[in-house]
Amino acid sequence: MIDAGLYRRLFAELAAIGHEPGGWNRMAWGPGEDAARDWFRTTAAGLGLEITQDPAGNLWAIEPGAEEGPFDAVGSHVDSVADGGAFDGALGVVTGLVAVEAARRAGGARRPLAVGAMVDEEGPRFGAAIFGSRALCGEMDVDEVLARTDPEGNVLRDLAALRGVTPESTRAASEFLPRVASWIEVHVEQGRHLADVPAPLAVATSLAARERWRCTVRGVSDHAGTAAMAGRRDALVPAARAVIAAHELALAEPGAVATVGRISALPGSTNQVPGEARLSLDVRAPGQAALERVRDGVHAAARAEGVETEWMLETADPGCVFDDDLRGALHAAARAEGSEAIDMAAYAGHDAGVLARHLPAAMLFVRNPTGISHNPAESASEEDCLAACAVLARTLVR
Repeated sequence: MIDAGLYRRLFAELAAIGHEPGGWNRMAWGPGEDAARDWFRTTAAGLGLEITQDPAGNLWAIEPGAEEGPFDAVGSHVDSVADGGAFDGALGVVTGLVAVEAARRAGGARRPLAVGAMVDEEGPRFGAAIFGSRALCGEMDVDEVLARTDPEGNVLRDLAALRGVTPESTRAASEFLPRVASWIEVHVEQGRHLADVPAPLAVATSLAARERWRCTVRGVSDHAGTAAMAGRRDALVPAARAVIAAHELALAEPGAVATVGRISALPGSTNQVPGEARLSLDVRAPGQAALERVRDGVHAAARAEGVETEWMLETADPGCVFDDDLRGALHAAARAEGSEAIDMAAYAGHDAGVLARHLPAAMLFVRNPTGISHNPAESASEEDCLAACAVLARTLVR
């Protein structure tokens, strides 16, 4: 049923875009994501699908004549983190195209089918993760998000406008949502659970609650040699306390994880006491209460030195529970295909997690032998990826 040659060709074509010595670079709202989106348009049209861009900037490849919906959709995203891997996002788009092609050859489905390529899922450039699905579902403060700047001073509003996404269109994006009847997203596993079981596939049960913060600590810059230790207002010290607190509090909270992935000290000179420090905080937990205990403890640790701290919430997501009927259909399809699929809770953010709060949605994870993600070392065997294609196609037909 599945055209292995088509999968192989499409994956290789997308993997060639943004591939650099350090990894894959297709950052959102830039030339890398643009090139991947152009590939999606051309490839989907070549498979006989019609392309439309919704008001939030998401691309949809839809069976002819079904643009107004409702259609059953599969897909993911084509943007990446800096020096990311070849599978994150890309696997969901490629398997979606291959599965829809197989389903159409098998006679089609109860409703028209579509493949979605959501815009700016990763979000590191502007702190606007899962932009496309949040805008589509009306879960975004449009003016605040579009006013954000990247480290080079580019304003998201300006770059989005160059791609046909304006404040007005983004606010109207939710009007498109009723066209989407359901959503299934295939994703490489971000961890080693499947490799340890072992099992090739997992059907997601839920996504964890998560928050992403940006903090600025303001102290007083001074001479590294003449400023007495007792009187210093070193901005990096409370930032360091926040890093340690994130580690210790998450360890003490079952199932929680906390990460400071970005930190800097200003002015950034070896012989100056830092007058300002900036850091990120990413917190995830199985429930909101556990997340809040970790987050509040980290904030308190940064304040303990008595310097000024300013925390800005970049993104927050309460998590989700995926649709029981779609999960059951994926399990049934896996059994029919002779593939084992286990249940698994997930901790990363995905477009499916936002969509699941508004329509039936599900996720299918593919075994990652390395357990590493957001890194060129992430991987999945062709055999497991083709198994995911087959399960997805059978689910769509059913």
